[in-house]
Amino acid sequence: MKGKRKDLWKAAVVGFCMLAIGAAGCSKEAQNGSESPKADKQKQQITISAYDAGNTPPEEGTIEKNRWVTWMSQNGPAQIKVISIPRTESVQKFNTLFASGSAPELIQEFSGPFRNQLYDQKLILPVDDLIEKHSTTYKDLLKQYPALKKAATMPDGKMYGFGRINGLRPHNVLMVRSDWLKKLNLQVPQTPEELISVLKAFRDNDPDGNGKKDTITLDMGSRSIQVIDSMFGNVGWVISGDKMVWDWDRAKAAAAFKKQLYDEGLIDKDYLTKKGSGYMGLYAQEIIAGKIGMWGSSVHQSDIETFKALKKADPNAELQVIPLPATVFGQFSPILSNPVQVTAMINADAKHPEAVMSYVDFMAAKETGQTLKYGVKGEDWKEGSNGCQQFIDKEKTDPKIKYTAAYTMLFSPIVEGSCGQFQASLNPSDPIEKQYLDLMKQAYDIYLDEKRPMPDFTHPEHIPAMPGELQTSFNNATKNIGDIWTKAIISGTSYTIDQAFQDAKSTWDKNNGKNIEEWYAKWYQDNKTKAFLTKDFYEFKLKF
Repeated sequence: MKGKRKDLWKAAVVGFCMLAIGAAGCSKEAQNGSESPKADKQKQQITISAYDAGNTPPEEGTIEKNRWVTWMSQNGPAQIKVISIPRTESVQKFNTLFASGSAPELIQEFSGPFRNQLYDQKLILPVDDLIEKHSTTYKDLLKQYPALKKAATMPDGKMYGFGRINGLRPHNVLMVRSDWLKKLNLQVPQTPEELISVLKAFRDNDPDGNGKKDTITLDMGSRSIQVIDSMFGNVGWVISGDKMVWDWDRAKAAAAFKKQLYDEGLIDKDYLTKKGSGYMGLYAQEIIAGKIGMWGSSVHQSDIETFKALKKADPNAELQVIPLPATVFGQFSPILSNPVQVTAMINADAKHPEAVMSYVDFMAAKETGQTLKYGVKGEDWKEGSNGCQQFIDKEKTDPKIKYTAAYTMLFSPIVEGSCGQFQASLNPSDPIEKQYLDLMKQAYDIYLDEKRPMPDFTHPEHIPAMPGELQTSFNNATKNIGDIWTKAIISGTSYTIDQAFQDAKSTWDKNNGKNIEEWYAKWYQDNKTKAFLTKDFYEFKLKF
């Protein structure tokens, strides 16, 4: 294996052909699926993975073959062969491909634990020398944002991946029907007790005015559950007194609050068995129908569509993003999106690693990213009055770019400034879209304030991997403990929070809990100045 890899490093450097984007001729060739035979002979072919989220319009082709794969091959430094990866089963598919020796040369994947696995198994290449000798655009990005190197560096001190700078933005938000607050003369809740009082008023005082006691005061989709946990700082590992500890008191308090919601009929009693799909969440239809007073939302496009549908059903509906109520543990914000994200790795058996490096440079370029995100400049979009991308005919362009996020995992939205957020995809001159932009501005102002930090010590994609046996014990323990808390929440007086607390701690102890705590404590002391932690996130804060 070592000899083979050494030979690979001697492969000829592929010349990087920087792109002249915006030429109408290129766009038409891409649409026709034509390719230049001359270009084929001058370029290496590389294989890359791309998530298939099932959203490629049939008229566009498939995630493997479409106008943009042709366009990237024509305008970039290499011929591209795409290997489709199911979005919801990506790790399983990659494991199968590696087992059969057919994994792509460029592995594009968000999962931090999977990257740790590939590193441990020596299935990916260190990229420091490649970047130093053969990179231009990505090398400059590293110089401008050193945290990108920190995020990609593994225990041996070398980088094992490429990434992007997203900028810091909210991920989950707590939304409330502010028109209901006004109607019932209620204030935004500042504490858990005030939150309970508001929800009881929603339950008892018929805020939708239909004469029926049918309001779901708070949805219990996954985002709302995460928001409640964040409110209590219940995120497992926390840094306390410059030590990493597993916090039981926060877990107990969060479970007790959820139990109170359940016992007092403030949430859907069937939330555990309710089915839903996609980013729309479990309760989108109830939100649209005006049956829910408060819910956990996100910054996904589907939540914009939920908002539009609500406004269509009830033009008088008003929403507000609110801070999480303060608890005895402090005041926090829900989990934030990962500002510095490692998204791609090079297969250790890559035939053309230098060509892959040139492709990474091409995909990190601002012009490339904007073309894939918005279409061809002058044909699909122009610069609007706010300096951001404005679609010329959004309805016409939408099908062409609906699936292109699969190809932009190496593009850093931060290079677009605030335009890389919602300003480019929403029209501020449209009254409904302007209202949603205002909601997102509220979220940015409230949740990106360091006075209300995200309680997690880092984003899940940056959490370190424990040795295999400890990781297995931890996975078993946390699953079983989660089941214990859930049982207490829905069991009334037959199984109390105090009983669950003792059972949860016992389960932890039986699953190597002490050794897991010792491992994390040591990891933190050894890496607290080197790891990418939540305290580092706020330098990437963007103004909305």
